[in-house]
Amino acid sequence: MKKLLVLPLVFLSLGVIADERFILGSFDRESTEAESSLLGVTLSAEATLNGFGARLFSFKDEGLYLGGGFSFLQGDTDLCVGSDCMSADTTQTMFSGEIGRDLGQWTPFVGFNFSSTEVDLMGETDSDEITGLSAGLWLELDTFKLRGAVNSLDDEDNRSIHGGLLFQMDNKFVFGADFGMLLDDEVDGFRFSLQIGRSF
Repeated sequence: MKKLLVLPLVFLSLGVIADERFILGSFDRESTEAESSLLGVTLSAEATLNGFGARLFSFKDEGLYLGGGFSFLQGDTDLCVGSDCMSADTTQTMFSGEIGRDLGQWTPFVGFNFSSTEVDLMGETDSDEITGLSAGLWLELDTFKLRGAVNSLDDEDNRSIHGGLLFQMDNKFVFGADFGMLLDDEVDGFRFSLQIGRSF
């Protein structure tokens, strides 16, 4: 039990010594489209999910960088066989974490990402879990921080590229945005996140 109590103290101490910390809430949206043909019949799936999330970024000049976040999305997936279509309830939960080194203007990092998706169709539930490695970097430009990353480096079917930014106001409020796109040729996937929070 004492060992478990040490973990929150470690995270708190990292926060105290950090030169910049940002915590943001987010509105997230994801859309995917896939189409294939089997024996002359067109099979397609189209999903649009909306939800919310939270992000935490902690920078220390010439020191350790830590980042993490989660999001929860839900919506409908339209499944079609030819002209016959049906709708399925879909939920998705995502977690991410990353660690890096602040090198002044540049902050390279590595991390992991995990997502769990459940599709409920006519009382039958199908779930899928994806775990992957990520890598990227932050670039600091005055009040802006620009971000680029690649998720699921070890899984080409789910690999995606992301770009984003953080903009800090004079009153410590922070605005952020993140755009992501799947690299799979057979699936069109796009993700957008709009964030607002503050530095402390």
